[in-house]
Amino acid sequence: MTDTPPRNAARPPASKAWYQGRWVLPAVLAVLVIVFILENRDPVTIRLLIPVVIMPQWAALTITLALGLLIGALLVRRRRAR
Repeated sequence: MTDTPPRNAARPPASKAWYQGRWVLPAVLAVLVIVFILENRDPVTIRLLIPVVIMPQWAALTITLALGLLIGALLVRRRRAR
């Protein structure tokens, strides 16, 4: 007999370090979001047919992004349903 462990032997626990690969992308994105907000704090005037809305530029761009993602998701969902 050999002294090799069985194939189904438990692996040693992975390191719980904060710098594991799964945290890199979210951390980079969080930094980018903070920089984006800090760089786009100036108020902008937006005309929505009749009302005029004044809000920070980052908020207007974030709302536009969210609406675009929602429309894209609805179109993909509709296309898959066919």
